[in-house]
Amino acid sequence: MSGTTLLIHLAGAIALLLWGSHMISTALQRGFGTPLRNWMGRHLTNRWTALLSGIGITGILQSSTAVSMMATSFTAAGTLSLAPALAVMLGANIGSTLVVQLMSFNMEIAIPLLLLAGFVVFKLRDHSSFESVGCALIGLGLMLLALHLLGGTLQDIEVTPVFHAVMQGLQGDIFIALLVAALLTLLCHSSVAMILLIASLAGTGTLTPSTALVLVLGANIGGALPPVLNAGSAVARRLPVGNLMVRLSGCALALLLLPLLMAIARKSGLNTPQLVVWFHTAFSVALALLFIGLNVPMARFLERLFPEEERVGDPGMPMYLDDAGLEVAYIGLSNSVRESLRAADMLTIMLDRLL
Repeated sequence: MSGTTLLIHLAGAIALLLWGSHMISTALQRGFGTPLRNWMGRHLTNRWTALLSGIGITGILQSSTAVSMMATSFTAAGTLSLAPALAVMLGANIGSTLVVQLMSFNMEIAIPLLLLAGFVVFKLRDHSSFESVGCALIGLGLMLLALHLLGGTLQDIEVTPVFHAVMQGLQGDIFIALLVAALLTLLCHSSVAMILLIASLAGTGTLTPSTALVLVLGANIGGALPPVLNAGSAVARRLPVGNLMVRLSGCALALLLLPLLMAIARKSGLNTPQLVVWFHTAFSVALALLFIGLNVPMARFLERLFPEEERVGDPGMPMYLDDAGLEVAYIGLSNSVRESLRAADMLTIMLDRLL
């Protein structure tokens, strides 16, 4: 098989993996996003409840980015304080690792079963929830199919000289490997897909365990970047920046302890793909344990770092409507409610002055 054909196969498998992840996330957000959003707004009373909620909701939505957007909309609207929102993100990071754990098992027989079950459930359109669950099952089947295709393609690619040269380049410089993984994860908008790709590469035997762990750290940084770049106002930047700070701190600490981590990895007896998956889980759990007690001082620091902007200008112009609300329905609805309440307050003031 020629190099061009191999690259086309690789790109197609990665695209299918990303599309399956997107299908699961959007389907479950469409079908169950509003109930989950309402539940989050009512029940996040302390840091441990928030942490467990982040784990559970990310396990359902299959996307920590989606949970970050939901929590950010709450903090921007003032319905969720920043401290429990930071705990939610610590839980969301753990929840995304559970998704990776599920995908790492060899479930080749489950691929046709999931696709068939998803199609059957999708055709039961008597209720929108059936359609959402059907799309999610199809998305899960497509992700498993993509991983199967990816494994076969990487086995063919690993014998090419170019592939070995690229892998040698990554293994020669820790910071280059960290940067490449972060940028690729940013482009993919999916840390789950990137971790699975790293595990597949590790399975070819061309990645050393230390390089694989560094790539996992880079994927964790890259996974926190999209919400930061998409945030609009200063208030909306508090939560994603806080999540990025937590991950950067954890990655810096992990790099300092890399020799110790490698010694533990050698004693664990895990092969490199298993090491990638379990290190990803252990890293997120360690971050949660380290930072769960610091969520209140971190929230105060972020509130000082990003103070609420003083709104000046034409009071007749919309204050809460922005383009970010066009991407996700419940964020747009939340912004619309806030703008409607502001307009009602203005009308009340005008009538009071008139009468």
